[in-house]
Amino acid sequence: MPIRRLHSALFRSIVLPGMICSALWAQEVQFQNDDLKANILQVADHYAESGDFKNAILQYYEFLYRFPDDSLVPAVKIRLASVYQESGNFKLAEQHLQEAIEKYPQTKYNLEVRLRLALLYYQWQKYDQALEYARRQPEEPFRLVEIYCNVRKGDISEADTLVARFNTRGYSTEIIPEYKNLRFSRAHLDWPRRYGAYALSALWPGTGRILVEEYKEGILTSIGFYGLLKVAIYALKNQPSLYYYSATGTLIYYGLSMYATHDAVQRYQERIMCRNLLRLMDVYRLSDQLRLFKPY
Repeated sequence: MPIRRLHSALFRSIVLPGMICSALWAQEVQFQNDDLKANILQVADHYAESGDFKNAILQYYEFLYRFPDDSLVPAVKIRLASVYQESGNFKLAEQHLQEAIEKYPQTKYNLEVRLRLALLYYQWQKYDQALEYARRQPEEPFRLVEIYCNVRKGDISEADTLVARFNTRGYSTEIIPEYKNLRFSRAHLDWPRRYGAYALSALWPGTGRILVEEYKEGILTSIGFYGLLKVAIYALKNQPSLYYYSATGTLIYYGLSMYATHDAVQRYQERIMCRNLLRLMDVYRLSDQLRLFKPY
């Protein structure tokens, strides 16, 4: 075999496969730590941070299988729950957090796990369950969970009570002073719409309620007033003896509609305040306010 052909065959059979293997090896996740536990966690955390949740979950389970009695098991449970939560599997996230609470109550991770379970219910939009769970916990951070859930449910008065009682010295948070500033400011009052509602209702009952977003009630009120007005006009022309009663009923209806408009304006202002508080909570997310550590 000529020398050139021999070199080519050797290159294809030995050198080229070696170069390919080296390139593939370089692309794999590599860590310098010789400790198997540390390596498994490093690889799992790497997958979790990069969004490869499937491989991250496999690596975390590998750790739990190999080292079921290790002191880091509660932390791994938290990481597993976080990965499941980020991937949208709230049920399995809840399962791992509950297991960590039941099996490791005396560890330094206990408060962290309980806060994460309350946060899970909140992000799962199970506000009643989050409230029920948070109320059973004595620590001050759980009052934040209650505040956020009450605002999400539209119960501003209960949230106000919790904010007023919150111990800001014991637990520093940005949301409490910002909440107070917004709640007791006059920024939520939409003066043109408020007085416009009164003016429109004075001109024609029901139209003011439409202006403050109570469309169905406003339309029904307007139709009812139109009907009473037509009856009064008919009585004036055809049944003078009934005109007094129809006119009196129309005036009473007019007065009640003005009172209803006042209530509608108050409800509208509360809805505006609730929207402002929700926007505030989108800025100051509950997960940040609870001061949870980064799981991976």
